[in-house]
Amino acid sequence: MARIRTLLALALVVLAAAIVAAPAQAGSPEMTMLSKVNHFRRQHGLRAVHYSHSLRSSASRYAHHMMRSGYFGHDSHIHASHHYRRLGEIICLQRGISASPSVAFRAWLNSGEHRAIILDRHFNYAGAGRASGRFHGHKSTIWVMHFGHP
Repeated sequence: MARIRTLLALALVVLAAAIVAAPAQAGSPEMTMLSKVNHFRRQHGLRAVHYSHSLRSSASRYAHHMMRSGYFGHDSHIHASHHYRRLGEIICLQRGISASPSVAFRAWLNSGEHRAIILDRHFNYAGAGRASGRFHGHKSTIWVMHFGHP
């Protein structure tokens, strides 16, 4: 019986690790965000950025860090497993229940600095992450996108 419990516990650990490490799925809010970025870039004559699992993981970790710590700002020191010579970061805090990629994306387009990163022709990889929960007592979602150029 103890051996079965040990095997079940090990199976749960492996499953949890697979879920955390899994790439963003097509149709997920993170991939929807990447599609919005690429559509906007193409409208402005730029190439699409490619999905990067490394940048998505970095963005997701930073979104969760900000949610846990109650901090919101650009202090992430992007931690991507791939080496990038140029990096960029955009963040958005949404209050309320909705974790809509459209709302966050519109906010980024209304900010000159964020819009400039989205339209930076040097970036060719990106990944989006988000975390939802209570932030300073309010239901919130934090969005983070990390961009890179090798």
